Amino acid sequence: MIHVISLGNDFCGDDGIGPRVVERLTKQKLPIPIKFINAGEDAFILLEYLVQSNPVFLVDCARMGLMPGSVRRFNAEEVLMQSPKQLVSLHGFSFAEIFNLAKSVGKPAPCTIFGVEPKDMQRGAALSEVVEKSIPKAVNMIIEEIKRYADSKNTHH
Repeated sequence: MIHVISLGNDFCGDDGIGPRVVERLTKQKLPIPIKFINAGEDAFILLEYLVQSNPVFLVDCARMGLMPGSVRRFNAEEVLMQSPKQLVSLHGFSFAEIFNLAKSVGKPAPCTIFGVEPKDMQRGAALSEVVEKSIPKAVNMIIEEIKRYADSKNTHH
């Protein structure tokens, strides 16, 4: 089973992209069982799933220096190799901090991050139009990753 986890605050503009993408994913017909988790702004929830063996797909807004609305896929190792200024921030904690905590417990779960470049993260704002338009792309990227995982599981049995 894959754990798809969203991080974000629905009341802070584009920071709400993670929950919106996951909400859309819950309505899709997917080839394997998926557990959807809305972590809100609590990055420590991620730790609970990283110490398990099931793959984790994380969806969040991420300042990556790209055009607003750009969607990018990272694996955990790519994120850990970034300079500290470029690390994906998980609401007060860098991904590296959370991932390293998981590593201190044992071998962390495979983790894939789907980041969406925000335009506006003001408190009380709605999703910006450009980020709202990125939802189908983010959903499709995650579905493709889920299908790859399901295919790899089927070919190994």
